[in-house]
Amino acid sequence: MSDLKVHFWGTRGSIPTPGRATEKFGGNTTCVELCYEDHHIIIDAGSGISQLSDHWLSTGQTLDADMLLTHLHWDHIQGFPFFVPAYIPGNKLRIHAEPRPTGALRDLLSGQMEGDYFPVPLKTMQGDLAFHDTAPFFDIGSIKVRTFPMPHPGGCLGYRFEIDGQVFVFATDSELDQIAINKDELKSNHPAPRQHYPEVLSFFENANLVVIDCQYTDDEYRKKPGWGHNSIAAIADLCEHTKPQRLGLFHHDPKSDDAAVTAMVADANARLKARNIKQVEIFGAREGMMLRCVSQICTE
Repeated sequence: MSDLKVHFWGTRGSIPTPGRATEKFGGNTTCVELCYEDHHIIIDAGSGISQLSDHWLSTGQTLDADMLLTHLHWDHIQGFPFFVPAYIPGNKLRIHAEPRPTGALRDLLSGQMEGDYFPVPLKTMQGDLAFHDTAPFFDIGSIKVRTFPMPHPGGCLGYRFEIDGQVFVFATDSELDQIAINKDELKSNHPAPRQHYPEVLSFFENANLVVIDCQYTDDEYRKKPGWGHNSIAAIADLCEHTKPQRLGLFHHDPKSDDAAVTAMVADANARLKARNIKQVEIFGAREGMMLRCVSQICTE
């Protein structure tokens, strides 16, 4: 069995946040890379993709990869114009995203590269670029991919990858309270236990690794319902229902420094301990972190 490698190139949400206060967890926006055998999958093209670009160029390899976009908010595509391998003839990049009513994927990506916003147009990319609409289920080689619509303003796709007996779920920019069975109760009683529909739970069940939006503490969430991001309470309840082996808190808020993210991780793990949930480990996704998942165990 080959290793599944999950490499975090950008873990921040909303806007890049460089500086000493974010050195541990990183300041670049969303970009995660999956590698399995000869398959390379890039999830989102936030500012973190610039570092992935440098890494790929340093290998001297020809690019042959799939890019899966969760949605087109700027913090998830702002790094796309800086992905240098896409400009090199002979490189292949297949870009997948949910169909949008506002236009074709190619046109939407090229919009942020028009002259008023960026000096180099998309047509300058000389690599072999192909654009695909996602389906509820599709394959990338031997990797089975399932999508799920996440509750987020404007929409967002979650991705579930099933790879040789291993399951990785990526669910950034999600607000699970908005689709809970008891969502009305949660509006006035945030600590109440969340009740989820079977189709939500099945998307996360039996996962070896889940990486999920947890931008807010509970107090922060109470001030921002409907903004499209989860609280610690929502994540703790999800862990109790689905029991992933490891869960990474992701899409860190721009105002959350390293100390704040560390405290959120500790809070989440303390809640699981209080519920006697011993089989789940929660960690903070960190820029530069690479996890190797083999024999259904994911470790750094």
